Amino acid sequence: MPPDSPLDGYRFGRPRGPEDWKAIREICCGTAESGQGIPEERRPFFAEYWVAPYERLVPDWTWVAWREQEVVGYLSGCPATASFVLRRHFLVRWPLFFRAVSGAFPSSPDAAAFVKRFLFIRKDLGRRLALKFLAGILTLYPAHLHVNVDPAHHGKGIGKRLMEIYMMGLRQHRVPGVHLVCGEGSLAFYRKLGFQELAGTDVGPGVKLHAMGLILA
Repeated sequence: MPPDSPLDGYRFGRPRGPEDWKAIREICCGTAESGQGIPEERRPFFAEYWVAPYERLVPDWTWVAWREQEVVGYLSGCPATASFVLRRHFLVRWPLFFRAVSGAFPSSPDAAAFVKRFLFIRKDLGRRLALKFLAGILTLYPAHLHVNVDPAHHGKGIGKRLMEIYMMGLRQHRVPGVHLVCGEGSLAFYRKLGFQELAGTDVGPGVKLHAMGLILA
């Protein structure tokens, strides 16, 4: 399946430039909380935290879906999570930390929480899940991904096609497996694609995150 294979009027491929990356940031923020958008004051930091690492470090591992000329969905990932996390920490997170403490995001509660996590003042709930990836899980599932689709275009098969394109690329690079983290609402979608639960952790009252994995061999 070629990356630009159409799907009922949608086209697929890698981001074409800054405007597509801007659209990716908008979709990321517009679907940030269980498919719902976040307030404007949170968006600059949120997009920088979640999108910038892929744009700067592994841009060739992001694909988008276009409806005519508009980006309506995207998938960002990388084939080697361990090295990506190390590079991200020094090349993206440290600069972001200095921007945050310098007041670049004065209205963002996410930025304030990030600074506390970075300084180990506030417990990072995500680390509970990360610890469960020890003991060889990243050896079996070294790749990871994030996929988001504009809610106006849900139910069209866009997310599934983006996943198929991404996993085809991973297989071409002989990557043995891929993992992701999702909430309860996305479990059925990933299970239909063959993902199995690897770990889970409670991050709040009635809120649980799930680590899912898929062997690609």
